[in-house]
Amino acid sequence: MVRKYQISNADNRFAWGKISFYTILLIFLSGSLYFYTNSDYIYAQVGNWYYKQNEITKAQYFYEKSFQEGNQDTTIRENYVNSIINSPLTVKSQEKLATIAEDKIQDRSSFEAKEFLYNLKREIHRQYPDNYIKQAPFNQKIIRWGKFPITYTYKNEDNIPDNYIQEIDKAFSEWEKLGVVLFTKTEGDADIVVNFKNNKTEEMEYGRKYVAAYTEPIVINSKLKRMDINFYLQDPEGNLFSLNQIYNTSLHEIFHALGFMGHSFDTNNIMYLAKDNNTLVNDSRATLTEADINTLKLLYKIKPDISNTKDVDSEYISYLVLGDNEEVNQSKAREAKNYIYHAPTLPSGYIDLAESLVAEKRYPEAIKNLEKALTLADSDEMRHIIYYNLAVVYHYINHNSLALDYIKKATEIQDNEELHFLKAEILLSINRKEAEKEYAYLVKTYPNNIDYTIRLSNLYLKDKRYLQARKLLKIYLRNNPQEKNNPRFSPYKMLLF
Repeated sequence: MVRKYQISNADNRFAWGKISFYTILLIFLSGSLYFYTNSDYIYAQVGNWYYKQNEITKAQYFYEKSFQEGNQDTTIRENYVNSIINSPLTVKSQEKLATIAEDKIQDRSSFEAKEFLYNLKREIHRQYPDNYIKQAPFNQKIIRWGKFPITYTYKNEDNIPDNYIQEIDKAFSEWEKLGVVLFTKTEGDADIVVNFKNNKTEEMEYGRKYVAAYTEPIVINSKLKRMDINFYLQDPEGNLFSLNQIYNTSLHEIFHALGFMGHSFDTNNIMYLAKDNNTLVNDSRATLTEADINTLKLLYKIKPDISNTKDVDSEYISYLVLGDNEEVNQSKAREAKNYIYHAPTLPSGYIDLAESLVAEKRYPEAIKNLEKALTLADSDEMRHIIYYNLAVVYHYINHNSLALDYIKKATEIQDNEELHFLKAEILLSINRKEAEKEYAYLVKTYPNNIDYTIRLSNLYLKDKRYLQARKLLKIYLRNNPQEKNNPRFSPYKMLLF
């Protein structure tokens, strides 16, 4: 009897153990399900708790997690904005405020973010009251150097008068005196390359106006590789430029090479487009104005979209200094029209105008300007830019066969990441299998780019190829463990569980 009792008791304990295990498992799964379905609310409440404790950084973190999970609660958004406003206003904080300000949801929090940024913008321009920074963008983006010293060199300088070189060197020194940038002259590869070109009268003449030099940014895979300053040595009548004209032109082009890609509308400023033509008659030596100096200082405080290095010291985001996209676009359109008026035989003005027309969805006019630019382009690099932009515009109006033709033409000049990405996007609407191949190529060639991995994963998921999507995401996270908490993976949590 005793023995029977012991066996029965052991069986009971085993049975209860099984029940306990499954109970715990059920509680865990239920808790997990509750968290996944209510995570936005839970994160918000944690954020509120930290907010009341005045632990602003932690509050922001949980508010952001809540928004990523789809929370749109007005009170939470207001607390979030207030937490940012009351914390150190870093570039990252400015970006958060700009995101809320321009969010699809327009509520009190959006208004508060806009108002705060607007007041801060006014304060910045009070510190630099005389400037023309709004004309700075290159294709709607800020481009500038982020690593110093900036090196420069001369090419094709044989038979160039020594005093011409000296005047250009003086112009580099003049910009350097302001304490914003640092230059080093070198004999090898350099950030800024000064080329001397034979005159092309048909490019230079327009009545009595002419182009003494022009600057081209060389951007590859969204990285600034170098700036090319191209000098002509004579005016349309074959006369050599004076030393003052060389110096003035150098001051103007060096500012372009520093990243200021527009022009001033004030005749006193060094970046006035027709500055060189004015000095042809007066032959007076230019000096940098307060507006020139302030504009350079502001440019090198803005976080760039394109630079020669990944981490760039910055104080402001572009939105804060230049305004929203509409403001930037209006300024760029005005600048482009002014450029075309003064230099109608150069393609850059038509390209810039096309860019602003695309932003306004005036696609036929944009195409017309790009086609005009194509007739004026005198280098493969310029044609490459125009072909790419034509492909983009034709894609926007669903003329995808023409868009692919222009991608092919651009690829024949230079194959790059941007072209493959644009091609993949175009193919999505006409040939999913080919689009998948392009994305697979991009994932293989650029394995650390999260965009390509996610886009290819989404294609797999649409075809219900869940295991392929899971494998692709797992490989990315294995190779990039620092991205484990990236909110872009939130929609795939169950797949990666």
